[in-house]
Amino acid sequence: MDDESRDSSSLRPAKEEVAQQRTVYLFGQPISHSVSPYFHNTIFQNVGLPWRYIRLDSKDLRDLAWLMHRNDFMGAAVTMPNKVQAMSLVDSITPEAQKIGCINTIYVRPGSSGEENLEQRYIGTNTDWIGIQRALLNADPEIRNHLQNHPALVIGGGATCRSAIYALTEGLGAKVVYLVNRDPEEAKSAIMGLKQAGLLQEIHYVETAEIAQSIASPIVVISAVPDIAPKTDLEHTARNITTTMIQSKPEHTYPRLFLEMCYDPTPMTCMATLAQDSGWKVIDGLDVMEHQAIEQAVLWTEKPLQSLPSDLANSAIRQALHRA
Repeated sequence: MDDESRDSSSLRPAKEEVAQQRTVYLFGQPISHSVSPYFHNTIFQNVGLPWRYIRLDSKDLRDLAWLMHRNDFMGAAVTMPNKVQAMSLVDSITPEAQKIGCINTIYVRPGSSGEENLEQRYIGTNTDWIGIQRALLNADPEIRNHLQNHPALVIGGGATCRSAIYALTEGLGAKVVYLVNRDPEEAKSAIMGLKQAGLLQEIHYVETAEIAQSIASPIVVISAVPDIAPKTDLEHTARNITTTMIQSKPEHTYPRLFLEMCYDPTPMTCMATLAQDSGWKVIDGLDVMEHQAIEQAVLWTEKPLQSLPSDLANSAIRQALHRA
């Protein structure tokens, strides 16, 4: 046998592995930059599962719907722009995801006899808020106490912004959250959706820099927007509001946390740099990705958190990002 044939045959899984092979998909567009395959494939390999986590670069729900009915389908990570639309593909949605109004994870469980003899059920949930909550707690274990008396700020208006507001209010007890976004209607729609889902905390859309100057300085800022220079009038307005609130002088000595959700090509975005220069403690968006991804791995593998090699997986994605 020549070297080429030997190398090719070594890639073929054993028959018993083929029977156990499962596939998890990353469903979104564009996703070529995503480092999450390094994380999850490291997990699968190190717990001895012949599984694979692969990209499904699409925003057509029919692509994922077709794959969900394959025998090897074990779940999906759902990213933009599919987090809201993918809710229609699942049989049930967890209470947290219902309140947030979008999902980022689909997992499979056996059906029960009372469910028209379903062989399996597809469940949608949201682990983004868990990643945000844990990243903030790791940066400041006292953040819950500080949020009792100081507001938070979220920048953005899409699905991630909803997860951020849920993490701050339901997850960390914030009583007041301000929202800044280039699109007023998108922001107001996000607030309305959260209120209709049962969030009782104060959520206010900040429309002008003058209003930003008149309100209390936030103790936490979560930026859930791309690192793109403003071009339109609305984008410049949103940037001015954000800059005003980041540069405002705090009335306390607690550490102020700036969580930058964007980490590609670098977590030190324009706004993160401004925050750091203004005395904020900047939190890497990869921290959020790692925490929410390990929750996904628990759901897919049904293994306890302590048994999963999260440190190895975290190292794998940071090495991949560094190479990129």
